[in-house]
Amino acid sequence: MRRPAQWSGPRVALAAGVLVTAVVLAGCENDELESAMAAQSSSTSAALVCAKDAKPVTVPASFPASAAVPEGYVVTGVEARSGGRTVVTAVSPKPFTQTLADMQTAYSTRGWSASEGEVEERDAESNFDGNGLRGRWAIREIPDCTDNTSVSVLIGT
Repeated sequence: MRRPAQWSGPRVALAAGVLVTAVVLAGCENDELESAMAAQSSSTSAALVCAKDAKPVTVPASFPASAAVPEGYVVTGVEARSGGRTVVTAVSPKPFTQTLADMQTAYSTRGWSASEGEVEERDAESNFDGNGLRGRWAIREIPDCTDNTSVSVLIGT
């Protein structure tokens, strides 16, 4: 079947970003955490864009510094969820393999323990817990942005 012309370029990238967020939300190991995330209470829009074009948004002061994305990444969206859960969406100005190394280092050196992760050719994710919280990060290569990677982090209790 031929795909419609409107599904090209940036729209494919946006659809990939939505898919990454869905993977983050669906991949939670705890049913309670997954259910709580289904009810969105407030958000700022997160568009999947190249790092050079990204418009940064402010991460709320309540978001733990130990769960922040690595320095140099541009936060493009924040979604507050019920039960004090938060999803942060960002774009890394680095290739997938370097972003993966950054995320693994960041979430293993700030008091987090990784679990149930997986690395594939162009995407990866990992659960983590510690610091009295649980979370999950997911990354995905952005096909239309050379050497850029989308990043999503979910954090909650």
